Amino acid sequence: MTGVINWNELWKVSHHNGFHHHGEDLADHWDRRAREFNRMVMRHKERAEAQVSSLGLSHEDTVLDIGAGTGRLAIPMARIAKSVTALDQSGGMLACLKENMDREGLSNIQIVQKSWQDLSPDSLPGHDVVLSSNSLGVSDLQEALSKMDGLAKKAVYIFTFADRKRDEGFHDFLGQKHHHHHHRASNLPPDYIIIYNLLAEMGILADVKIVEWEAQEHYSSLEEAVASWKEMHEILPEKEPQLREFLSQKLEKDDQGLCMHRRSKQARISWQKSLEGPA
Repeated sequence: MTGVINWNELWKVSHHNGFHHHGEDLADHWDRRAREFNRMVMRHKERAEAQVSSLGLSHEDTVLDIGAGTGRLAIPMARIAKSVTALDQSGGMLACLKENMDREGLSNIQIVQKSWQDLSPDSLPGHDVVLSSNSLGVSDLQEALSKMDGLAKKAVYIFTFADRKRDEGFHDFLGQKHHHHHHRASNLPPDYIIIYNLLAEMGILADVKIVEWEAQEHYSSLEEAVASWKEMHEILPEKEPQLREFLSQKLEKDDQGLCMHRRSKQARISWQKSLEGPA
């Protein structure tokens, strides 16, 4: 039964610009960013290891990793689990994943190039654990969550940001003019609140844990930092002077050149299939 707030429609409003980037298909968007993304996330393996450790995987578990990207979580999960199915719509990201697999000597990761939104529920077998980490770029959240729940035998885990610090405040620095939707989106609930409430509406009583994390991004020079941020955050050319000013204020000198100290909060939403209430 839908309550006073339609959480699925609220998701669509808050993510209305998130399914395409500057008119570009989402898969193409990630294809172009794959190499830089892989370089950045693989520098913070300790965070991925901590997330995987919190899942309590066994050597007999099969895992479905939705939006697996370059294997940030799939790689450490494959070292523990029986097998991992890595699903992603970006061929560029999956090419990096294959390279990372070869480097680690892993052969128990099955790669499927498909978007979760376009995937039919009967095209994949059930998995013990279904996981999504910052990858619910779908228009119909309720359908996506239903598919996750339907394919999970034991548990479902969703990692998502609990605050709006993916860009360390750069949009605020621009006076909320960089993206036209930013002001409206900033007044909407964080993703994890929408996901949690929609799950409750679906009859799934999930657990939520908020985890704070810190990371350091090192750059040899301001030019390297500007180039990296332009690629990863889709900074338009006309905004480069503001980006340069922003990074100049954020970066601190250290023995490796320049360093940015990043802090954020992440929510882990999870439910055990054996403990959930009736749907």
